[in-house]
Amino acid sequence: MSGRIIAGIDLGSSKTTSVIAELAHDEILVRGINWAPATSIVKGVVRDLNRCAQEVNASFSGAVYSSGIHAEEVHLAFTCKDLTSVPLKGSIRLLDKEHEITREDVERLLDSLELPPQHRQYERLQRIVQEFIVNETEGVLDPTGMFGEELAVKVQDVLGPPWLLANYKKVLERVGLRAKSLVPSVLAAGCAVLTEEEMNTGCVLLDLGHGTTDIALYRDGSPLFTATIPVGGGNLDVDLMEGLGVNLEEAQRIKKSFVRAWVQADAADAEEVIDIKFFGHREYAKVKKQKVYEIVLPRLAEWAELIKQRLYGSGLMHTVPGGVVVTGGGAYMREITGFLSHHLGKPVRIGIPRGFSHLFEEFRAPQFSSALGIPAFAARSLEETYSEPYPLTLLEELGRFFAELWGGMPWSRGRGR
Repeated sequence: MSGRIIAGIDLGSSKTTSVIAELAHDEILVRGINWAPATSIVKGVVRDLNRCAQEVNASFSGAVYSSGIHAEEVHLAFTCKDLTSVPLKGSIRLLDKEHEITREDVERLLDSLELPPQHRQYERLQRIVQEFIVNETEGVLDPTGMFGEELAVKVQDVLGPPWLLANYKKVLERVGLRAKSLVPSVLAAGCAVLTEEEMNTGCVLLDLGHGTTDIALYRDGSPLFTATIPVGGGNLDVDLMEGLGVNLEEAQRIKKSFVRAWVQADAADAEEVIDIKFFGHREYAKVKKQKVYEIVLPRLAEWAELIKQRLYGSGLMHTVPGGVVVTGGGAYMREITGFLSHHLGKPVRIGIPRGFSHLFEEFRAPQFSSALGIPAFAARSLEETYSEPYPLTLLEELGRFFAELWGGMPWSRGRGR
């Protein structure tokens, strides 16, 4: 089973989720998944290394226990407002028009790409190849074996500050793990919830997290643009705490029970009375829903405006004909689809993880999209690494050996004709 197991950890602002999966030939088998509450990361930034290590250990140990599989290398998914994506393009001249493009030519082209000066202090997390161009033929997925005089490429580099990545790696070291790769959470979530048609035609992915909102624009099968907004569902919790004078637990209860994304201060039910337990009080008090609406409406309006600014500020929104897919814990907010559809002018659906086997229904939910998408995201790089879709197990190697041996025997030739 060596080479088929993928372990991933998704670092969120409210929870740390670990997953251990097996890559089969046509599916992803979830062998173990576990989550633990997290308080050490605020909007993607580690605030306490020791506590973060404890939270990672609690989450990952549970996944190892439930799967019976131990792993020392993990793919780490995370988000942070300091992540950025930069489009790059470049070209090289080949020997002549009859030159057959090789893998070395492709690597030479990719190595020639340089970041703009203002981004050279960042570290590259992922390089997403959008298309190759051979001579004037655009949209080439793999130019190897083709002929041409000029080879060009368009890529999207996802970057992060070195200090941020160093802290994440330090956390893993404290629990005896190594980072095999660093994956932006929104790209992992895309692998879990988007269909091939949506990625090819073009769509918007919004991962509404506790501390941040991650954005990705997809077209032609790959992301064109990614961004992170430092506003999430947790901001509503804080607003309700301060505006009503309640503790965090009560604020979260009020949000889940009474807050709607698509609501006005003068809504028909604004005069209805609800029970709220103020901080330090034992008994519940009566408060009109209008008070709750007045507190959350400014934050919801700010949230929508920031999303809209990032999307249209990319200059690519007009190239994406499809709709919006919403995932993450914020997808549970009532009337979120109508709210976003109104502000973005596109149809909206809730993204739920799809295509995973041996997965309990409680984890087939939007808040686990990023974690479950890690194996799918990592599988793509595995397919590029191996000449076969997946490395063979010992039993498969033996089976192939005896099949070839049998096929070479004189009496086996001509059978089945």
